[in-house]
Amino acid sequence: MKKLILVQWNVKTGPLNIVQFPPEEDIIPNEYLLKIWAKHEMNSTSNFCSLKEGKKFYCSLLKIHKIENQPYFVILELEKKDDVRIFEEILENIADNLINNVGKPYFSHVLTETYTTIKHYSDLDEFQIFLRLFEDKNHIDILQILRKGVLSKPKLHDLLEEQFGYANLNLDLLLTPFIRLGMISVLNDAGSDISFYLTHDAYVCRVPPKNPPKIVKIEEKITKYFSNPQILDDELVQDIVKIHQQPGVKELNSLLREDVPNGIDYEIALTTVKNDPTILEELERFSIIYIFEEKRGFLFSILHFVKFNSSYLLPFLK
Repeated sequence: MKKLILVQWNVKTGPLNIVQFPPEEDIIPNEYLLKIWAKHEMNSTSNFCSLKEGKKFYCSLLKIHKIENQPYFVILELEKKDDVRIFEEILENIADNLINNVGKPYFSHVLTETYTTIKHYSDLDEFQIFLRLFEDKNHIDILQILRKGVLSKPKLHDLLEEQFGYANLNLDLLLTPFIRLGMISVLNDAGSDISFYLTHDAYVCRVPPKNPPKIVKIEEKITKYFSNPQILDDELVQDIVKIHQQPGVKELNSLLREDVPNGIDYEIALTTVKNDPTILEELERFSIIYIFEEKRGFLFSILHFVKFNSSYLLPFLK
């Protein structure tokens, strides 16, 4: 992703104001903006579109300012190699905050922070995408349906409404993490509805640290704990995933992995999670860490996502 562009649009005169980050002199040409506007006008099913013109590649989200009732385009200039599908979700999440702060004294700061957020999102690694997938019940419910075979987009929408009561879901948005993880194939044959096929399934488990702690008592606890399988059910997964997304937890895991046998000082662990002891308590409750005598923190287990070939679907397909 190269650039974030915000355009205030007037249906009669076209673009009114254009701001961008980074604030380079080169701005998006009006002719490209007109083509983006035309794509939005022609697409009644989605407020998201993309445009390729020569060496330039853009995606755009159309949003209406709730107070001004004024349309805005939140546009990203992308690299040619970027998968445009991954940006709709993040634009939906940041658009309202961005346009609601237009004209405020601190808007330039909001613009910079928004650009950083989008950049970070586009660079998520597989583990972080799995966290986003399993933190959301909508995603888990979609996965349960896809485990039963190929189905069309309208059928998937109907089943989600019938079985779980979901209405007016943006399926393109919800399927983004599945696509990024390579878990589904999208079948788009001419003359038929778009269909989805689960090519890879996934489950969540806990695995023991590679090297045991030096303290025998903790090592024995880990051995006993992993004498039983630690594959997690869907309900528990959501709670554990959410705690992994709390401030400082990623950094804490990295510190604990650096020296599993000796652990780290409790005060360092507490500082890493922004001095919030409830985060450490939750991590210990879910058997991710072990606090020994309120002095040292040890890695007890590691959250692990396993992606596997969904060969169990073959009889259903046949």
